[in-house]
Amino acid sequence: MKQKLTKHQRYYRKKKKDSGQDFRTVEKDGPYPGIRVSRKPLKVNVSQQAFDRLVDLADQVGITRWEMLSRIIIKSLPSYASNSASMNPTHRYDWPERLMHPAQINVKYKGTTGEKQINYSITSTAWNKLHCHKTASRLSKARIVQSLLLTYKPCTQEQLEKAREFYRQRRAEASSYGAAFNVFPKLHQANFLDIGSEIIHVRDIPAEYWTDDELMEYEQCFRNMCLRNLSRLQEDDRQSTQEFDYWTRMLATTAVLDDR
Repeated sequence: MKQKLTKHQRYYRKKKKDSGQDFRTVEKDGPYPGIRVSRKPLKVNVSQQAFDRLVDLADQVGITRWEMLSRIIIKSLPSYASNSASMNPTHRYDWPERLMHPAQINVKYKGTTGEKQINYSITSTAWNKLHCHKTASRLSKARIVQSLLLTYKPCTQEQLEKAREFYRQRRAEASSYGAAFNVFPKLHQANFLDIGSEIIHVRDIPAEYWTDDELMEYEQCFRNMCLRNLSRLQEDDRQSTQEFDYWTRMLATTAVLDDR
């Protein structure tokens, strides 16, 4: 007879299963499910100074410590992932196999254990990026995290205001573009700007922190972009077959949201 699992054991197994996939679908109102990023556990020892700085940074922004740590890792480390061409909406990034599953490597550790233990579940995107950087740099995760916490520089108020002004200008440009081509008349009320060549978030929020509604809105913007490019190529006698096939594949990965 199998031994009955305790409440904590069931919770641990549920979290472990959830962390096995980077993105998951979630139930939501409407005909289409939402997509959320999963979280993976990270346990490293850092200095008291590094831990105190994490606490201060999280308190200043008004978010949890694991969210702040995820943000620092994602913003500070180099880019290793590439956008996936998979039609599966939960497979968004391709991570280099040689960095995710390397052969045996020599890793440099801090040399000291550290006074504080960080034991948080961070976003899978941040975890994968940290893991790839460990392989590429041959530094331990504890050493990398401690260095990031001590050197991370948040945006100043002046930088934030410049960023807001930049996105206000991009919003105005995109709104005039949409009015001219009549492809996204509600753009001025949206969270995203379709400026013809790319789709940007008006508040520069990383994709890992988008709400389900924002993910669905991005999906609609991307679908509009695909349709617009296919329409342009169909009218062009010198169209590129490779480009046409690309936008056809991209369109197939989107959900039909026009009748919502």
